[in-house]
Amino acid sequence: MFKTIPNLKNLLLSGMIAIFLLLPCAYAGLNKWVDEKGQVHYGDRVPSEYLAKEHSQLNEQGVILRTSKALKTEEELSAEESNRKIKAAEDKKRLIKARKQALRDRVLLDTFTRESDLSLARDARIEAIDSQISLAETLIKNDEKKLAGVKGRIDKIEKSGRVAPENLHKEVLSVGRQIQNNYAFIEDKTNERNEILETFKQDISRFRQLKKERSKALEKQRGQ
Repeated sequence: MFKTIPNLKNLLLSGMIAIFLLLPCAYAGLNKWVDEKGQVHYGDRVPSEYLAKEHSQLNEQGVILRTSKALKTEEELSAEESNRKIKAAEDKKRLIKARKQALRDRVLLDTFTRESDLSLARDARIEAIDSQISLAETLIKNDEKKLAGVKGRIDKIEKSGRVAPENLHKEVLSVGRQIQNNYAFIEDKTNERNEILETFKQDISRFRQLKKERSKALEKQRGQ
């Protein structure tokens, strides 16, 4: 009985060693990977078919030393490149916008001393456009009268049974085009007028902000 105890101890010890050796954490330089079925594998070397997928290297205690990420597919690489280009384009737009704003700020501060100066400049431009619109409207009225007169002459000739001269028909077309051109001119100038008003509205608001920031900066310098 006493002879069998050492043998039993040896068997137990051998079994524990065998179980311990089966544990992944017992291996130095062990690699870990997952197959296509989701099963985890451990081994000294990662099979070639899994090298492109995510796999890890463990130390003797089973702690992950390094993880190699799965290689990206062509679709993923293409999507990343597309996103990179979009971001670069957006960053470029923001930079251009910031530079334009900085330039505009400098022009505002260098050109105008008071807010009233901006208002005077705005009113002068609006007045010039209003004069152009008014002139175009006068031309339209005159051309409409002229057109009505030419058409009346044509009607009178045709009612008498005669054929109206070709030059009268050409004059109708010519005067009609002038009227249409002047209407288009008025529309363009009206849009320009609205844009000027909106631009000056924004400039005046920005000018106030810049003046406040400059005033605060000067006060801070005096305080120092």
